[in-house]
Amino acid sequence: MSWHELSITVPFEYVEPVSYLFERYGYGLSVETKPGEYAILRSYLPGLSRQRLAHIEVGIKLASSVAELGELEITPLGAEEDWRDSWKQHFTLLRVGNNLVIKPSWVEYETQPGDVVIDLDPGLAFGTGYHPTTYSCLEALEELVQPGNSVLDVGTGSGILTIAAAKLGASHITAVDIDGHAVRAAQKNFRRTGISDRVSAESGSIPSAVTRGRSYDVAVANISARGIRLVSPAIPDLLAPDGVFVASGIIVDQHDEAISAVSDAGLQVDEIRQREDWLTILCRHG
Repeated sequence: MSWHELSITVPFEYVEPVSYLFERYGYGLSVETKPGEYAILRSYLPGLSRQRLAHIEVGIKLASSVAELGELEITPLGAEEDWRDSWKQHFTLLRVGNNLVIKPSWVEYETQPGDVVIDLDPGLAFGTGYHPTTYSCLEALEELVQPGNSVLDVGTGSGILTIAAAKLGASHITAVDIDGHAVRAAQKNFRRTGISDRVSAESGSIPSAVTRGRSYDVAVANISARGIRLVSPAIPDLLAPDGVFVASGIIVDQHDEAISAVSDAGLQVDEIRQREDWLTILCRHG
């Protein structure tokens, strides 16, 4: 099967709605920040699905009527095997925080003393550690997760944050994502890294059957300002006493919206961290 890459340059304030289009009708999503308050969004379509492409084009046209967006570029990538192998060359070993090492499954690496290695095959799911918000969430997890903790990962994507939590000693992690493709990619990574017995993964959001009756020492949601607004009301009931909620995927310009969302849910903001043009908020029960 042949695949096509969709890409478009948008102002930061339009990353969220265009991301929604790509996540809803495309396969996978990547966000690359550019100088001048712009970002390049990419997604993929197999065989250039006409119906899915039509939905994306209509959404882009509507957004373009109120903002100056770049052209939607469609690039043929050839057979799935060919473009997947080409795509892999853009990802190399990445060190995060004090001891975390993100190792793509196809990269050879000799573990060093103290390393916490996350062996990952991102597939088509978002989440490799290279995006500023993923990097910030990994740093936060390294600081927060203690052996025996329970962790909630909302919008798990490739499963990178769940794997990190498990490697840091979490005894149970619940991983959810509204994208069924992402859940399948994550489950593959959970099996590869030998943590499946500690993970409950399902397609959907919170609250859900998979979170019923559980409380979490750490909850992390690396999604978007809109996503944070939607999931925040459910977080207080899911946090253990002194539990911490790490809210990320937030563009700087959406600072007020994100703070209002967590505050309205009864959470107290402890710290706001900025990496490039993206924010990560650490909060707990108010």
